[in-house]
Amino acid sequence: MRNRLKITAGIFGIIALGIVGCKKEATISNPTLANSESEIQSLVLQTDNENVDMNVTFDEISGLIAAYNDGIAADYLVNVGDFDEFQSTPNSTNSQRTDIRNRSFIPCIKSVKLDSTQIRNIRRAMRAYEDCKNSTITRARNIHQTLQQKYKSLVQDQTILLRAGTITKQEFEERMARLRKAFQKELRDLQLKDKATDSLKRCQETFLRQIHNILSDRQWNAFIGCRKK
Repeated sequence: MRNRLKITAGIFGIIALGIVGCKKEATISNPTLANSESEIQSLVLQTDNENVDMNVTFDEISGLIAAYNDGIAADYLVNVGDFDEFQSTPNSTNSQRTDIRNRSFIPCIKSVKLDSTQIRNIRRAMRAYEDCKNSTITRARNIHQTLQQKYKSLVQDQTILLRAGTITKQEFEERMARLRKAFQKELRDLQLKDKATDSLKRCQETFLRQIHNILSDRQWNAFIGCRKK
């Protein structure tokens, strides 16, 4: 009986050591996981800031105020076709798509020397990323287009004043600068109200976690180093 108790105690001791070992191992690995998640959130914030700081222009001929790429960051606009195009013919004749690719994460992810399996997996992840964000991109473009029509009327009012001599050319340009700034702020506010910003950020978070799982530690670190601005 006493021997049996000793054996039982020994078994529980081994189990306890195993549990402690597992906890210790999890504790050791957590900093790496936490660090990668922090890097993902940093890239998501970086992309979101690009939306906030998107260049806004005014075309005197059309009378339209517009944000670059409809106020949508390049990392949201890329698709699997851009991934393939960059690999085969980076000097595409479509200058808009070329600019989107060059501003996005694609050059950085291509720079880490992917193998054939990784390329297939990344293409799969990018298709899922497209599916996740497509409807939101459409909403964001519609928001931008509607806002353009609103501000076109405001521009026309100022143009009438300029032609009538009520305001000078310098005053007109100053007012256009204020309208561009107001356009940028209102576009951001509408994107937030529509939840478009939150939706795009969630899609990007999921995509970057998939990329993290596809790349080796060395490749991931190189990718992060390339993307950080």
